[in-house]
Amino acid sequence: MALLDRAAQRLLERLHLRVRPKAASGEQGGHRSDKRAHGLEFAERREYVGGDDARKIDWQAFARNRSLSVRTFEEERDARVYVLVDVSASMARGAPPKLELARRVAAAFGYLGMNQVDRVQVIPFADAVERATPTLRRRDDYPGLEAFLTGLAPHGVTSFAAAARSFVQRFPARGLVVVVTDLMEGADWEPSLRLVAQRGAELCVVRVRCDEDHAPDLRGELELRDAETDDVLRVAVTPALVEAYRAEVAAHVDRTRDACRRVGGRLIEAPVELPFDELLRRVLAPALERP
Repeated sequence: MALLDRAAQRLLERLHLRVRPKAASGEQGGHRSDKRAHGLEFAERREYVGGDDARKIDWQAFARNRSLSVRTFEEERDARVYVLVDVSASMARGAPPKLELARRVAAAFGYLGMNQVDRVQVIPFADAVERATPTLRRRDDYPGLEAFLTGLAPHGVTSFAAAARSFVQRFPARGLVVVVTDLMEGADWEPSLRLVAQRGAELCVVRVRCDEDHAPDLRGELELRDAETDDVLRVAVTPALVEAYRAEVAAHVDRTRDACRRVGGRLIEAPVELPFDELLRRVLAPALERP
């Protein structure tokens, strides 16, 4: 099955990703920079001062008011869109599996970026970043992206701290960073999110979740096996224990959401049970340019 059907592609073709100027790279492309240059869109007119490029003098304004001014422009820049996809073993859970939805979310961000001629790379991670796609720039590159995503399989243990360190070392150029994950690692994510954001990246965390992440249907004396570490825990599961687990997961998600806000990013919930067209609008809305 295609990750994005034609209806989803048509929707994406009408949208445009927003990237803050500081997160754009220095190459020509489809995003406005806060640098002023002789570029594509008129920005403002200001008084001429000695040393200004005489070619930028607005002679029509001089003819009207007999004062020298120069025209400045917003230069458009291309941007990099990095999509980090959690492929740890816990992503196999859910109906459909969380990794299946993560593939589709990654495909959507990739398609959006390629549609506006940005430089897109999709990067799987578990306890480190793994082999990434080559840089993709055109919509014609989408079939290769879909084949790459379809080939991803859940494995290994999540360590976002190690993955974040590896990411900033291997991919130093600034851009929009989308992290698609189930957040099922109990560690504090804030230092790693801050590390990514301090590199000038605009940050978006998409939390892919299933019902059993919040409300496991478990009762009685059980032997539980960790999906990632394979550790075994023998436990008597009571309603009180399930409620304590729910509270801890909710607190972890809230802490990570607050951490995203503190570093200038955002966390978006993506339940696997939600119809994909509705989920797509929910996930993409905060990342889109406003008209």
